[in-house]
Amino acid sequence: MVFLKIVLLLAVLLIVFAIYEIIGLLKKKALTYYLGDDGRFHCFGDSVFNVSADSYLFHDNTQPAANRYQGNSNVDDGLALVNLRNDPSSDDLTAAVHKEGWVDLAGNIYGATGLRLGYITDLKGRPGINGSGRWYELWLRKHSYVVTCPPLASENGDGAAATDNIIGKVIETGRIGKAKPNRYTVTARAGGFLLLYKDRQPKPRSEDAMTEKTTWKDTALPAALLFTFVYFLFFLLGVGKASLPALGEQIGFTAALLAVYFAIWAILRQVKIEASLQGKAFDQFLMLIDRNTGVGGLNNWLILLSAVSLLVSIFIYGSDFIPLQAAILIGAWVNRKYITREPWELSDADDEESTHLPDWTDDDDSDDGDGADDGDIPIPDDTEPSVDETVERTFSWKLDSWYHQLSGELTLAFNPDKIGAIRMANPFRLNPNGTFKANVSQLLESCRTNKVHQVLRYIDRQARKAGLGEMDTMQFILDFVQKPNIEYEFDDKCEEIGCPREYARYPDETMYDGRGDCDCKAVLAAVLFREAGYKTAYLTTSNHAAVAVAMKSKSAAELVSMADQSLVTNDGYMYFFCETTGDGFKIGDLGDTTKEAVTDIIFLN
Repeated sequence: MVFLKIVLLLAVLLIVFAIYEIIGLLKKKALTYYLGDDGRFHCFGDSVFNVSADSYLFHDNTQPAANRYQGNSNVDDGLALVNLRNDPSSDDLTAAVHKEGWVDLAGNIYGATGLRLGYITDLKGRPGINGSGRWYELWLRKHSYVVTCPPLASENGDGAAATDNIIGKVIETGRIGKAKPNRYTVTARAGGFLLLYKDRQPKPRSEDAMTEKTTWKDTALPAALLFTFVYFLFFLLGVGKASLPALGEQIGFTAALLAVYFAIWAILRQVKIEASLQGKAFDQFLMLIDRNTGVGGLNNWLILLSAVSLLVSIFIYGSDFIPLQAAILIGAWVNRKYITREPWELSDADDEESTHLPDWTDDDDSDDGDGADDGDIPIPDDTEPSVDETVERTFSWKLDSWYHQLSGELTLAFNPDKIGAIRMANPFRLNPNGTFKANVSQLLESCRTNKVHQVLRYIDRQARKAGLGEMDTMQFILDFVQKPNIEYEFDDKCEEIGCPREYARYPDETMYDGRGDCDCKAVLAAVLFREAGYKTAYLTTSNHAAVAVAMKSKSAAELVSMADQSLVTNDGYMYFFCETTGDGFKIGDLGDTTKEAVTDIIFLN
């Protein structure tokens, strides 16, 4: 009898799973797969109809969330056009597209020059845009192959010199039967996207970088763990036994407690989202739980043991622990399906991607009294700075971190005559009629000073003592530039620089003056990050300047939770916005700035 009940339960679960899969097959979309070097097909994107845009949109789901949209398709002059983004990488902050090619009703795929590049076939190799189905899928999926072909002899090519090659496949859902005559299928559009996008596709980010903040997947297992404590509290107090009496004591108790689990799951997800919007790293705790459980096949054991115990509770012991076992089973299954199982990697503290400061060659570790090595800054010949007079400036700031409490206090000695000489050599003073971008570019190229290095050496020592990770070390650098160390003040109110309309200071000027506007503070932050060995960019909008910085490792663990906060990507590095004007801004916080508002980006290294 028990065996029969178990078989019946498994049959019910199988039916529920089949219904779930069938519902998914009814959605009108097409998945695109590339044929890998291992001989297997790997899904990378899709083509989905968008009602508001009134066209089919192409997505590359291997890219960060902000960069997944890669183009669209519409019909013009009887052809299905394939319009792709001008630049498929995140460096292009706009969604501008151009015509990359088109597909005809016979399934032929053409490039922008009109040269036939390939075609689409069904499972049996017959050219066309209909595809073909399989019986065990109830013909609800339409499978097609995308084939490249050499140019025909009539197209100024040698059709006999090479053979046709399958490069990928398309799986369409949501269509029953053949397409209507003279109507383009989703397969046609997706097949054109697959072939024309193949050679333009940016290198996929790591699996970690594809984690999205707004999804449910990374909170399923932590919610189950939290539910364990809540469950035992309810169980011991007898809460829930009288819940939903219309369903009976056992079923009502199970339904009520499972509702509590899903409520905890929803609350935990919302806490994660709110924390991320405030720049807090709460989701890193979630990542630690998920990754530690996902490595080494622990998920499989959790699923197996919780499934067995669930069956025992249902058919042998009773229903008291069904909600708990079901919650653990759901959490482990979601974790197994969505969370990366890549093992942790231990990095050598002395490798090139460590948080150690680089070896500078433009000065040594000594302080010459006035504390400045002017590097490449041109000093006028008629200026002879004195080495006797110095002015001290003391900087005090705190690290904005949820994990560490660290305060910094550093005193630097400045030579006023040398600061005056630096002001005289500032590009904004020498070339007041030049463009802002030209002047700030020259300024960034020429400011390598010992004062900046002194600040970084102090930060490096404090970070090592406190055991800071890379992200907190970067935050400590950013906090140095924010208030109260460097106050925000408009250029035309600063008499020390002559109250100009536009003026960006050298880092030594900003630290000596203890104030500056957004472009001055952004220059100081940019040079600090660059000299510390981080990939750095100087950003400007129509009325603002800021900095974007990338972690030294392209696959750092912190990128799991911050990937969708990245502002721009360059050379595979994700750059995160750094607001310098106020206080309390963390790396990745945009403040009042939007990604679309950025007009110019100057990459420093």
